[in-house]
Amino acid sequence: MIGPVGSALPVGREVLIPGELSVAIDEGGIRTAGGMLPALLYTTDGLERHGQREMVFAVARTGAPAPGFPLTMARTVHRFAAEGRIVDAGDVSVFGRPGVDVDERVTGFVYADPPAALPSTVDLPRPPLVALPLLGGETAVVQRFGHARVLALLGAQERYYPHPWWFRPGRAPVLDDAEFRAATMLSRAPAYSLPFLRVVHDGDRLELSVSPEDLPSLQEAMREAPEVCAYLPGLAGTPKTYVWAPGQSGPAAIVAPGGERATRLACNFLLIVRGAGAAAVPGEDPQAPTARQVEDGFAVLLTGAMHARLLQAVEAGRPVEIGLPGGAVRAVAFRVADRAPAAAPQPGPDAVNALPPDLVNGVPAATTMAGGDLHGTARSARPAAAQDPARGRIVLLTSEEQLRQATTPGELSDFLDRARRVVYQLFAGVRHHTEELMIEFRLPPNRPVAVRIMARPIAPPRELLVVLERQLQALPPPTIRYTEVAFQLHLPVERAG
Repeated sequence: MIGPVGSALPVGREVLIPGELSVAIDEGGIRTAGGMLPALLYTTDGLERHGQREMVFAVARTGAPAPGFPLTMARTVHRFAAEGRIVDAGDVSVFGRPGVDVDERVTGFVYADPPAALPSTVDLPRPPLVALPLLGGETAVVQRFGHARVLALLGAQERYYPHPWWFRPGRAPVLDDAEFRAATMLSRAPAYSLPFLRVVHDGDRLELSVSPEDLPSLQEAMREAPEVCAYLPGLAGTPKTYVWAPGQSGPAAIVAPGGERATRLACNFLLIVRGAGAAAVPGEDPQAPTARQVEDGFAVLLTGAMHARLLQAVEAGRPVEIGLPGGAVRAVAFRVADRAPAAAPQPGPDAVNALPPDLVNGVPAATTMAGGDLHGTARSARPAAAQDPARGRIVLLTSEEQLRQATTPGELSDFLDRARRVVYQLFAGVRHHTEELMIEFRLPPNRPVAVRIMARPIAPPRELLVVLERQLQALPPPTIRYTEVAFQLHLPVERAG
């Protein structure tokens, strides 16, 4: 049924339930940090009719007979789906007894979104789920502390971003359950698994976002949450992700190819402590409202009033930004946004780079470019501003390679020219004390423009800011393909009179 490595695709199809369920078995290679990895790819066909996303099981070839556990799992998932028991990204299945036919240490599966380019011969109605076997205590840690933490460790182990989508029989476990529980601060706090929530650390901001369809689930969780509660989010689709293991001396991250300059890092948990005078971590001294990076996530201490503002914004589904008085993170923000795709690994020998533990504290600056140069080499901000102060400067939050793939320099330059005109026309003749605006644009494919505005040293009149934001959001965006483009326009504003 299954031919030798290198045979033509597909190598076969197993009919498990005639007219109901089959599994296509393909054979090929996966490009990894260590070179091409021969693998078998099992793709289900028949789960979707029950509302369950189809599944992919990818297994590295080891010279042993082709594994049969994907066929057994396909039958099991099909039976559960027919009963209305659906799984999605972030869910976990636990075995009663350990072991599958290629590795007796497997204790369960975690489900995740697939890479952008999945080499399958099955025509899928929507992206499938990748089913990843877990070893020993990895399953228990996913259940208690969230799937994102374990996936990040798997990504670091294979040097593949954001995580491998295949199973390598015989691989080493990425953690020890007892050691992990003893070391992580989350052992002392109740936790809610919220795979639909995204938590991103971006410079001096901590951003929480959720899609409109998942907003009711977040509302329910926050209503019920105790005063000290850990939220365990899903993958955020950023170019960098925090990673942590017991014994680690400082913050570390894994990085997608080309994402070295990015400032946005995905967090694998968010611990919220509410109530003035409470301790950010049980057992520590009381402290003022603050947010600090811990392990592979953040601990945030909010006053009762701050938490009430956050909860009200979540209940209303409206954005909010809550300022914090001190520390490296100066604001916690929430917004409702479209579901972001997980960052797709790119081919090449360095599919993932594990950053040294001290690099995340001083994340490299984003690429800074001259105001009119969107396809040249990176430049420092000072020469760019000196050449044409009125055009300001551009700071890329996505890599130049992503920018080139997503749009053309001409379209993006035209968009920026229109944005500048909006600013200068609105501010013409208006009395204000603003010297510079920072306008952050996020341009996802086939979606409206998302805008965030900051000013220094003093914000312009609120009425002007509201109109400015509305007009910038109404700008027709350039054509954006494949991935979101994000950048900042730093624009000097001349004072009137």
